[in-house]
Amino acid sequence: MSVVEEVKRRVDIVEVIGGYVKLSRSGRNYKGLSPFQSERTPSFFVFPDTQTFKDFSSGEQGDVFSFLMKKEGWTFGEALRELARRAGVQLDERTPEQQQFADYAARLRDALAQAAAYFHHLLLTAPQAAACRAYLREKRRLTDETLATWQIGYSLADYHALTHHLTARGFSVPELIDAGLVVENEEGRRYDRFRGRLMIPIHDAKGQVVGFGSRSLDGSEPKYMNSPQTAVFDKGRLLFGLHRARSAIRSEQVAVLVEGYMDVIGCHQAGFANVVAGMGTSLSEDQFRMLKRLAARIVLALDADAAGDRAVLRGVEVAREAMDREAQPIFDPRGAIRCESKLKADIRVAVLPQGKDPDELVLESPERWREVVANARPVVEHVIDVILRSRDISEPHAKSQAARAVAPVLLDTSDPVQRDFYVQLLARRLQVSPRAVLAVVSEVAREARSKVGGSGMRGQGGQGADRAQGGPGSAGHAPSQERRSADKVDLETHLIAALWRRPQLLLDANVALTRAKLDVLDERDFTNPALRAGFRQLSRLAMGAPLSPSEGEAAEEDWLAIIADYDALDLLAADEALLREEVVRTALRLRERNLFRDRIGINAMIEEAKRAHEADVAARYNLELHRVLTQHLRAQKALQLRSALNVT
Repeated sequence: MSVVEEVKRRVDIVEVIGGYVKLSRSGRNYKGLSPFQSERTPSFFVFPDTQTFKDFSSGEQGDVFSFLMKKEGWTFGEALRELARRAGVQLDERTPEQQQFADYAARLRDALAQAAAYFHHLLLTAPQAAACRAYLREKRRLTDETLATWQIGYSLADYHALTHHLTARGFSVPELIDAGLVVENEEGRRYDRFRGRLMIPIHDAKGQVVGFGSRSLDGSEPKYMNSPQTAVFDKGRLLFGLHRARSAIRSEQVAVLVEGYMDVIGCHQAGFANVVAGMGTSLSEDQFRMLKRLAARIVLALDADAAGDRAVLRGVEVAREAMDREAQPIFDPRGAIRCESKLKADIRVAVLPQGKDPDELVLESPERWREVVANARPVVEHVIDVILRSRDISEPHAKSQAARAVAPVLLDTSDPVQRDFYVQLLARRLQVSPRAVLAVVSEVAREARSKVGGSGMRGQGGQGADRAQGGPGSAGHAPSQERRSADKVDLETHLIAALWRRPQLLLDANVALTRAKLDVLDERDFTNPALRAGFRQLSRLAMGAPLSPSEGEAAEEDWLAIIADYDALDLLAADEALLREEVVRTALRLRERNLFRDRIGINAMIEEAKRAHEADVAARYNLELHRVLTQHLRAQKALQLRSALNVT
């Protein structure tokens, strides 16, 4: 019996769902009101005999795993772990090292939880916190209940107050350093990281304290400061307030992303509990994915400056100048558009009135806040409006510039129907024909392909130079025969051309990668935008899904044109076994190449952080470098098990 079957055998679906829905017996079954949408007459049924449920109002149905994944927004793995815990089923045995790490992470979370309680006590009682209390109650207008709910606190302007408090409770200073609460400088001096600051605990999705956000109140710098990257605190994988917003987001099917922690707290106090914030970094795909599991729509509620003219294109790149990287997430419209396309999400932008923060607006006029969120526009439409507003589009030359500036945004929009809609929208705004807009988009796409191709050739040369000189990733060895062979072909074109001949061989490549403990291939392995699109299409074919006519037409102009005259595989095409080996080996080489490039890039970022004396940033990059190094060694080992490929 598998672990999944054992968990399902031990848990009672009626008991699990009964924790969310008030159930009443109906014959041999149970019924209740739908937990997924509002209704007056019960149409939600649980069937104990089959351990399944059916919601006739929303159409949702499935087993206990399906219910928790839908209700809580969990992945299957998260639902399995939770149910296994309830049922007392032991999942895969942890190695001693894994158990040691888990125990240590729990120890760090305990230290952080006790620090949060200490800071909160200081806010309520310490004379030194009087100015902080006045700021929160008078300027931010937070109630005592809100201060307690969010456990907002204050840190004394003392270098060792927290250290003394926690070491007296059994924690060691190295533990406090690893938890991000204590700093150790280059001279070995140790002191509290947060001093004389407003403290806001940051929780993970399970409600456990994993770090802190802080704000200075006396004008000292930095004004905003977060905990550093630690074993339990990963900025790119957290959303502030999600542990309190999850239920409301699921119920309303709308998640609102704001910029500041106080914005989240103010909105929740005003009764808008579907609001969360980023961690002061660029909004990541992981953050969007977390919200996509819970809501049908994601709204970026940005202040007028952030969402307005500062979010214009610089050349062909969308950028935003963040006022304070620790305080505010960076709004990258193209990044949001890529996430929207990849995740099939509905991402919108709500622009706040000039000079108003979300917490100010929601406390002054809840109805106005509700209206702003309800009227949020699709992110592509918003970016087009910003770009056109920054130009005098009555001039022919400005029309052309505007079309070129918008082109990358349109190229990032993968859905052909949406892309066509925005092409026509742009054409109407510019008062030109859709054909003219498409011509500009195609020209920009060709330029991008040419640029990628040129940089790719330079990159290969650079790799050879690095290795010959013992640069990053060389490990002191001369270039291998495998790498010399790889330099003779464009790996991306080679792989796409091979998969075009037999799309189903992608499954063989993914099996080989999985056996090597590497992630399966995805579009991020391809730097050429056209070949990336080709990979998406071939992935559909590999799974037996046909191309739609619009997708086929779009692909034919781009990636099919690239591989049309590619004849390096002609001798292998007739032999499926040889072609399979070619696909597997090329996939491994492509992944190894990309990981090698990642190593070079991360090493450069570490050196830059060291030059800027940003030890926390360097430490975070070192963690990522360790992960990439491990993956790179796995890829190299997998390649060594296969004979060298020589392409002439």
